[in-house]
Amino acid sequence: MTSSKMQTYTIKKVLSMYGSSATRQTIISAENTGAIPPAMRREAGSVRVRHWDIKDLPKIGARYGFLKRPSRPLVIAVFTTKGGVLKTTLSVNIARMAALHNIKTCVVGLDLQGDITSALGFETDVDDNADMNEALERLNSARGLTSLFEGEDTIDNLLLNSDLPTLKVIPETPELAMLEQIVSLEYRREYWLKEKVTDSLKEHFDLIVLDCGPNWNFLVTNALVACDVLICPLECKINNFRNFKVFKAFTESFRTKLHLNFEQVFVPSRLTSTRKLSTEIRSWYMQNVPGCTTVAIRESVLGEESMAAKLSVPEYAPHGIVADEMRELLVEIWSRLEAAARRQPQAPSPSPTGVNPGAQVEANA
Repeated sequence: MTSSKMQTYTIKKVLSMYGSSATRQTIISAENTGAIPPAMRREAGSVRVRHWDIKDLPKIGARYGFLKRPSRPLVIAVFTTKGGVLKTTLSVNIARMAALHNIKTCVVGLDLQGDITSALGFETDVDDNADMNEALERLNSARGLTSLFEGEDTIDNLLLNSDLPTLKVIPETPELAMLEQIVSLEYRREYWLKEKVTDSLKEHFDLIVLDCGPNWNFLVTNALVACDVLICPLECKINNFRNFKVFKAFTESFRTKLHLNFEQVFVPSRLTSTRKLSTEIRSWYMQNVPGCTTVAIRESVLGEESMAAKLSVPEYAPHGIVADEMRELLVEIWSRLEAAARRQPQAPSPSPTGVNPGAQVEANA
């Protein structure tokens, strides 16, 4: 785990991050009564300033934040058949902000490029200055889903701790490419992830986030079967606009063939509000795409900087329109999660043979 997030949080910073209307005195009273963890103290001139370590924030967020624990454990998949649409940005913000509200969260990396593993602060690449033994030791220490499939590890052994006590990660590893191939040969191949991974994780976590790559392969097929909610970024650019109808059609076809009932949420992304075409595409999405959120993710320097810092936007830059919009977007997504939670979990269906519309999706994308 990287050490870039080793910092403390004052009352002002905590309230700003959660967008809370609570007062300073409210926080002090909560601390004094034991409702939130006790603060540390540091001298700032003649004043003793209260501050908390990041590990204390989830309990504060549960009391003063804007997200609530789902009424039952849920799995969300973040996926679309186009790269560069802020998919990993969305996954990071969902996962970190959920964990900061004391919602026990597990991220499962399914992207062969390993973007989410790196974005959450886990570096599996080997330093070029390392010697061969050190390099091999580092590579072999990273365990992923392939180890579970081959019976070398239990799922508990795959979980990596983060800087937040409520956030864990199952990282992508180089063997993920092999897993994608061998899962395709399994009986009930579409259900491997659900039956062997997410159903087990639901016993320990409130939220499981499946971060998928942009290519529709058998890992993505498994993610769609396992998820309760599918979240799809929609880039506010003309090329993604053309791809959307094909992607939507094949998603619906896949859901029908496998008798799935996941909730589908579309999130406009890469909005450039100063460009007419971008704003017109965003308006079209809102008017014509069922399940489209009213809040978009805009292109911003702060968004890029927060990803570089391995933080959510509200953590990195709690003030301003970018953080406000991210909080509003997460509230909107959470209302859809609750709608999915109220439904009964889907019962397993017999696994069809050869259901992989992804090849045709990619051909038409």
